[in-house]
Amino acid sequence: MANQKHLQLLLSSSATNWNNWRQENPHIVIDLQNANLSKCNLSQFNLKEANLEKADLSQANLTKTNLSKANLTKANFTKVYGRDANFSLANLQDANCFNAYFIQADFSKSCLLGVNFQEANCTESFFIGSNLSYANLSRGIFRGVSFVEANLKEANLREIILNEGDLTAAKANNTDFSQGTLTGIIIEDWQINDFTKFEQVICNYLFVSSQEKITTDFQCFPHTSSFLQFALNKNSINDVKLNEVINILEIKKMAIEEQIQQLINNNTNQHLMAS
Repeated sequence: MANQKHLQLLLSSSATNWNNWRQENPHIVIDLQNANLSKCNLSQFNLKEANLEKADLSQANLTKTNLSKANLTKANFTKVYGRDANFSLANLQDANCFNAYFIQADFSKSCLLGVNFQEANCTESFFIGSNLSYANLSRGIFRGVSFVEANLKEANLREIILNEGDLTAAKANNTDFSQGTLTGIIIEDWQINDFTKFEQVICNYLFVSSQEKITTDFQCFPHTSSFLQFALNKNSINDVKLNEVINILEIKKMAIEEQIQQLINNNTNQHLMAS
């Protein structure tokens, strides 16, 4: 349970008074575990290193709030407003950020293992070096986001809007990008494997480095293999096996050979009948 003195002080103070108190008492560890802070205005509050495990912050105002190094494990951020919030080095494992608004927020080097960002708006936010393994980002808006050196292994990015996102050196093994919008992403030195999915992704162009752009006439790639063919034509991608591409080409080759053989048989039969 939360420390009631800490909770009452937080709820009764302005951001200025709270931040002054924290500055005067740097040795006090803020305990707000399981606290009900739903719909509270915590804009610009200093909650650095606070314990907010399982706290309810749904629909709270976290504009420019400092939550760096905080324990936010299993916290509820549903429909929170967190523009310019600082979550760097925080632990948000299994937190619920459904439909949250995190424009230009900083999640750099944070633990986001298993976090639910479904339908969240994280436009131009920073996830540099963060761990998003097994996270759910499906149907989220992540335009212009930096996933540089982020761990996206096993993450669900289905139907994500990731235009202009930076995936430089990101780890995306077993990641599902299916039906996502990936136009303008940077894929320099990213890591994917043959279990990374790109079914029906939209991507008019991408960058294999910050300076090298490649374009395509296709707007939607129906299969993972077709997207990889596009990307691999210009870029060397780590740990990718082209079994799927090879299988498709083999099937097409067999179909063509079958058609040729059928034409030969038909011509032979016609010749015999004519004679």
